[in-house]
Amino acid sequence: MKYTQLRSFHHVAHAGSFTAAAKALNVSQPTVTEQVRELEATYKIELFIRYKRKVHLTSVGRSLYEITQRLFGIVGETEAFLKAAHDHGAGHLRISSVMPFFILEALNVFRQQLPQVKISVSAGNSADILKSLLNYDADVGVLSDHDPDPRLYTKVHNSHSIVGIVSADHPWAARKSIKTTDLEDQPMVLREVGSNTRRIIESTLAKDGVTPKVVMEIEGGGAVLEAVAAGHGIGVYGFLSLPADHRLKVLPFTNSDMRINRYLACLRERREESLVKAFFDTAMLDAGTKPGTP
Repeated sequence: MKYTQLRSFHHVAHAGSFTAAAKALNVSQPTVTEQVRELEATYKIELFIRYKRKVHLTSVGRSLYEITQRLFGIVGETEAFLKAAHDHGAGHLRISSVMPFFILEALNVFRQQLPQVKISVSAGNSADILKSLLNYDADVGVLSDHDPDPRLYTKVHNSHSIVGIVSADHPWAARKSIKTTDLEDQPMVLREVGSNTRRIIESTLAKDGVTPKVVMEIEGGGAVLEAVAAGHGIGVYGFLSLPADHRLKVLPFTNSDMRINRYLACLRERREESLVKAFFDTAMLDAGTKPGTP
């Protein structure tokens, strides 16, 4: 099987005629006809039903066309990338991040250095981001603490404390701090399973012998803030993640230093790719510019 034979078949199947395929490929119609015949003869199959001047795909031809659509879709994507990537400043960088605003400063510097790069940023918890990296749906991940994975190359970007949050009219709003033991039998709002904030607080409370009274489980950090502000219960949050919000009161824990580390991550085999490496270099320069402690 030759690439040119598959290419001719694909264009005939797409255009519905040998003449139109030859025009699209900028070759003669006999050349296209011969390449398709050679492909059929090699595998002793029939790909087209030829009737007068029209051609129709056989069942085998339809199945092969489904494959070549994927194949030449990738070829087209590859050609478009190579045309765009005539220098280091072209291409498309896909980033998946917990709380994307964490990397806005790094993105500003990155875009100044490489203004031609298209950037896509998606959000999710650390489990979602890990899945995106492993599925090649993201080039770079920004995730919180995770189990070591030999498939990943990671760098610590920053570290910050987990703090308690209550609504401004909560009975604890006048306090300056709390202890984990204060949370016994208190209504709490926690993030979904898979969130590192939830994993850390539950692990710490279990160690301290505290049983949390979870009245609401809600997906996403922003949703936790809104639920707490609305008075549904006490929440916990990463200090660097907290926006300025007069509806909320921040309460550091005095008996426990619960911290979230944030990592840059990529697949180990992709660490030297030009755009991935450029983003790592830029983001690491920005790392540690905030203290991360209330």
